[in-house]
Amino acid sequence: MISCAIITRNMAKQDAALESIAKILIINDYGNVLTLTLSEHLKYPEKSYQPDLPGGIVDAGEPENLGVIREVQEECGIDLDPAKIQLAYAETAYDEKENKSVTKLLYITHLDNTPAVALSWEHSDYKWVSVAELQNINMRPFFNQAIQYVIEHKII
Repeated sequence: MISCAIITRNMAKQDAALESIAKILIINDYGNVLTLTLSEHLKYPEKSYQPDLPGGIVDAGEPENLGVIREVQEECGIDLDPAKIQLAYAETAYDEKENKSVTKLLYITHLDNTPAVALSWEHSDYKWVSVAELQNINMRPFFNQAIQYVIEHKII
């Protein structure tokens, strides 16, 4: 059984928008994790060409686990089995600047193969990396924290 950390801080105001971002560690048959490189990001230029994980913003009313599966299909052309993904880490925080409550989720799935990757326009490159390499990739703070948690707790 996988344990899961859930952290909530800075409760949102009543009129705040709600947003969920779901990412996933896709682990192939060699124990390597799929990482992506963002393409040029027009809305947030500082995110351009930064390391990323498959996944993204969950559509309103969409279950988070199905949102991450949809995002992986759109971004990488990989079909995931909903029965084989598990939530490993979650955090909700209030973004005062944008007046929204953002829940960030990290899922994990293990594959029996190494699927072909067909990148969308959102990403410029991909790489399968070992768990040791994954720890040395500087992603956005939430993902670094979530990855550290799943490694320390032997979830991956």
